[in-house]
Amino acid sequence: MKRSPQKSGSPLRDDVRKLLSKFILMDDDFMRVVLKDIRCTEYILQTILKKPRLRVKEQVLQEDLKNLQGRSVILDCFCTDESGTIYNIELQNKRYGASPLRARYHAGMIDMHILKAGENFTRLPESYVIFICGKDIFKKDKQIYHIHRVIEETGDPFPDKAQIIYINTEKSSDDELGRMIKDFYTEDPKEIRSAVLARIIAELKIPSKAEKGEDAEMTTYYDRLKRQWKKEGKAEGKAEGIAEGIAEGIKQGINEGAANAEGMMAKLMGLLVKEGRIDDIAKASESSAYRKALLEEFNLA
Repeated sequence: MKRSPQKSGSPLRDDVRKLLSKFILMDDDFMRVVLKDIRCTEYILQTILKKPRLRVKEQVLQEDLKNLQGRSVILDCFCTDESGTIYNIELQNKRYGASPLRARYHAGMIDMHILKAGENFTRLPESYVIFICGKDIFKKDKQIYHIHRVIEETGDPFPDKAQIIYINTEKSSDDELGRMIKDFYTEDPKEIRSAVLARIIAELKIPSKAEKGEDAEMTTYYDRLKRQWKKEGKAEGKAEGIAEGIAEGIKQGINEGAANAEGMMAKLMGLLVKEGRIDDIAKASESSAYRKALLEEFNLA
């Protein structure tokens, strides 16, 4: 009997098409996929800093920096421009993850990572730590907050070349930055005003790319979301994702032979659930480096 030719990929159901259409840039996993295109990173920095000619020379996503004591921090996006200026872009949807102390820690780790042994401190480049936040961290109803050190007695700026910026995406005015913020929450690429963002997001939302594995990172993200968010039952999918993350986190901790691993990992997952950090639970179940960083963040290491 003659066999029918086998199809190369399963057809997308309506619920999966809907899932793809719902991705927005304020989802940190999707943002990371989008930032693989360096032009998107350039556009975001150009808009925030009002430097239309800024050009990113190189970038690394999910860079793991360690200090002398073995503590580490994983940077969402770590890049340099043509002048040597350093940028760290972080997307945080919860207030806890964008605290001023975390910004200080990131800035210090970047300095330690950049300056080689024996180099003079004068070689430290200008640096920016930029938090794009889903909440107004400082509750002052500003769209952007610039943090600089100043000399208290004179009011003059302290020229350490280190700058911290917070973007409050709860507020969006009718300027270039405000329009970009609106784009971060827009699902349909056709309605995104930035041509750069619209193009890459439209490409990533092509169903065949996710199903056929044409973009490995997007496919991984897509598959994880399919497991976590089943059909339209987001609440059910979220609960399932939490349970799977906790179970996998405990299992990984035990496999790594950590002392009291089960209790430690359960406590970590409980704290993440309390903070509503669902994405971190999923990442912790997949990456030992990310688990370690989270344990250190909550002083459980």
